[in-house]
Amino acid sequence: MDVFSDILRVIQLESSVFSKAELTAPWGIIQPSSHDAAFHIVIRGNCCLEVEGQDMPIILAGGDFIVLPHGHQHVLRDDLRTVAAPLASLGKAGQPDETGFIQFGGGGVPTHLICGSFKLDRTLGKPILAVLPPILHIKGENGRAVEWLDTTLQFIACEASSRRPGNQTVIQRLADVLFIQAVRAFLNDPLRQKQGWLDALQSPNIGVALQLMHAQPEASWSVVSLAEKIGMSRSAFATHFTRLVGETPMQYLTKWRMMKAAKLLMSGLMPLTEVAVLCGYESDASFSKVFKRYHGISPGNYRRKSSLSETYLSES
Repeated sequence: MDVFSDILRVIQLESSVFSKAELTAPWGIIQPSSHDAAFHIVIRGNCCLEVEGQDMPIILAGGDFIVLPHGHQHVLRDDLRTVAAPLASLGKAGQPDETGFIQFGGGGVPTHLICGSFKLDRTLGKPILAVLPPILHIKGENGRAVEWLDTTLQFIACEASSRRPGNQTVIQRLADVLFIQAVRAFLNDPLRQKQGWLDALQSPNIGVALQLMHAQPEASWSVVSLAEKIGMSRSAFATHFTRLVGETPMQYLTKWRMMKAAKLLMSGLMPLTEVAVLCGYESDASFSKVFKRYHGISPGNYRRKSSLSETYLSES
């Protein structure tokens, strides 16, 4: 069981490549805070990034890839002395053409960017968002993107310039890869502080316990039964798990079951009783009580709300 992939399937990552931009100095853009995670890739040139809540600006160069997982307000500009304006205030100059291309600025040194967003459900995406910092910065190498990023961008550029059926869907899926690779790069950073369930997956014992919970969320797991499965004492397992993951084994199990339940309810294909059983609950009543405590809404209302949202999106 690949726990990371399992959670990615549940949170339904959606990506959007907003535009390709050619910005000539002087230029400056303010992007407001958002529920979505923003990303920017510097294809050519240099610029400055300032993120709300962060003391120091970041100087970006060709090949750099920035992700703001929590959607903080941020400013991009050619120089820290340049006055920046909200993107919405730029009028037609700040709007992409029919090909998604934006071009504006003072006519000086150019900077080329690809800008977009990753949409994650803020409730279902909690496990991943909770372990990510405000900024993920994957630096380029000698003015070029790292190999995996460069390859993905070449695929995106190829699809963007084609008229083949389904090219927008292919671009969306390739953008999903960008997010996953950014998280992988963060996990592989030897200088960061290791904590949370993603790092706990690397633990020989706790990683197995997490895999068991994800592989069989319907099982009657307890601290004792999980400890026995991985060959640890109850107290040692509980202490070690809580230290690495940041919550108790049963808290994590409940969270995962409720995420799984939400995904099943959104599909609209299973009766409530079957969803309850697949998530480890013997009765609808006990399942509904926990679901409402976690999501703030009953399972039935959650399903109806999800169904209305899907209908609205399909008709838009």
